[in-house]
Amino acid sequence: MLFDVDIVSLNEDAATVQKKLAEEEKSILKTKLEEYKETLSNSPEDLSALKGAIVTMKDLGEYQQASSLLEKMTKERPNNADAFRLLGDIKFELKDYDGSVSAYHNSLSASGIVDFEVLRGLTNSFLAAGKSDQAVQTLLSYQDILSESDLVGFGTDVDNKVKMNKQRFNVDPIEVDLLLGKSYSDWGHVSDAVAVYDQLISKHPDDFRGYLAKV
Repeated sequence: MLFDVDIVSLNEDAATVQKKLAEEEKSILKTKLEEYKETLSNSPEDLSALKGAIVTMKDLGEYQQASSLLEKMTKERPNNADAFRLLGDIKFELKDYDGSVSAYHNSLSASGIVDFEVLRGLTNSFLAAGKSDQAVQTLLSYQDILSESDLVGFGTDVDNKVKMNKQRFNVDPIEVDLLLGKSYSDWGHVSDAVAVYDQLISKHPDDFRGYLAKV
């Protein structure tokens, strides 16, 4: 019985420590945010301070404030891919999935690079919005681009949308296939999802991800 009491006491102490650490971390973040705000009040064009404020707001869960700042930033700097990516993240947290989709699209357009994290964010936003069909179509189009990019450098005339070589892709094609399978499954096209996984296993038999996704 004494042992049980000791366990309960230890659990309570651990919970207290975790709560204290969380409060201390939150206090540090709030202090940092005030410092960023002070810097911005004196230098509104300070991009480093602006980004720091936005990221800190995100960490504090102050998504609406972060969204407002990012919307202002993207209007003033429409070619800032990172700002659009952050806006996509924030809009997703606010459950504004259409706004998130738009922001991720803008990030991909502004960067000229197919970045997997942005593509995953875009896919998850489509799925959360109940637009699995659009997620599938988007991923299929990027699969085509990735496939066509294999031709670049061999003197082949490729469509204008693929003027970039493989160095412009921050994407693992297997991860794109996994997203596609997930989107098909969410759409209710289970046989199509299984076909994607089967093809993935056939092409990459030593990669466990295809087998795991199919289970």
